[in-house]
Formats: sequence, C-alpha cells, structure tokens
Amino acid sequence: MKPQDFEYLQKLLRSRSGLVLSTDKVYLVESRLMPVARNRGMSNLDELIQAIRVSKDERLLVDVTDAMTTNESFFFRDMQPFESFLNTVLPKIVASRRAVGRNVIRI
Repeated sequence: MKPQDFEYLQKLLRSRSGLVLSTDKVYLVESRLMPVARNRGMSNLDELIQAIRVSKDERLLVDVTDAMTTNESFFFRDMQPFESFLNTVLPKIVASRRAVGRNVIRI
C-alpha cells in the first residue's frame, strides 16, 4: 500500500469512527480491507482506495469502517462500570455541585 493511501485511510477512519491507526498497522488495513475489495469485485486495494476517493459511496464507506473497527459488545454487557458511575461517581458529582450552589450537571 502506498504511504499516501494509508495516510488517506488513517484520516478517513479517524474522522468516521475515531479509530487511530499508527503507521505500523499497514498489514492490518490490508488484511481487513482486502475482503471488502473482493466483495466489491475489485482485485486489489488500489482499486478500493480509488473507489473510496472518487465515488463517496456511503455504503462503501460504511463497509470499510466496519471492516476496520472492532465491533465489541462487551462494553454493553458489563454493568459494573455503569453501576459504579451511578452509585459512586454521580453522587459525588451531585454533592460537589450542590456545595457550590449549582444544580446542573452536563455530560
């Protein structure tokens, strides 16, 4: 993959998903995006990247973003962080806001 293409994908993925790819992740990009290219009837990543740049096809952008992100749902199954926030963190925030005469919390 050409450095300018990798840089383009870095910026695209960061803006679309918050994913930050370091330059040592070229192999990861290639391995995850080649199936997207094949599913679209393309023979290589150059064709895929050119299609992304030119077409601005939203479905293609979604497919590329999905292929590159880890779709982990563990976060939503683990209730302990939410319970800690509700029972420990939030009461402290509320108390500190009340102590200075403020009743509004913005998150």
